[in-house]
Amino acid sequence: MTVENSPAGRWRPAIDALTVGLAAHLGDRATVVNATEMEEAFSCLVRGPEPSGPLQVGWEAVLGMEHYDGKPHVSATLFLYSRGRRLRLDDQRGSYLEIVYDGPLDGSGTWRDLGWLQDDFGEFDAHDRFGG
Repeated sequence: MTVENSPAGRWRPAIDALTVGLAAHLGDRATVVNATEMEEAFSCLVRGPEPSGPLQVGWEAVLGMEHYDGKPHVSATLFLYSRGRRLRLDDQRGSYLEIVYDGPLDGSGTWRDLGWLQDDFGEFDAHDRFGG
């Protein structure tokens, strides 16, 4: 895991540990590209290795944590790209893989895939191109 453009803050140890765990879950390397930390939450862009090979496949994810009912809830919304463009299921406006984390913020918990979801409201339209 590498870190770019993000000074260390209150949630930095959790962001680093969760990024390592997400990378292990995906069987890939991950880089924290940027992070925004708030009092009781954080959100960051995590990116896999640069696309390579004939298919030029890559991924990015929005890793976030916020508190509900006094407990931290962590999830990663993953976007898959080929040749720089976001892949979609069927004729959907946008698709993403939702992955949730259960456990302490030290990364010792477990990740599980909730499956591919449709971006009905265009919430993730900004993630249309890899690295964009």
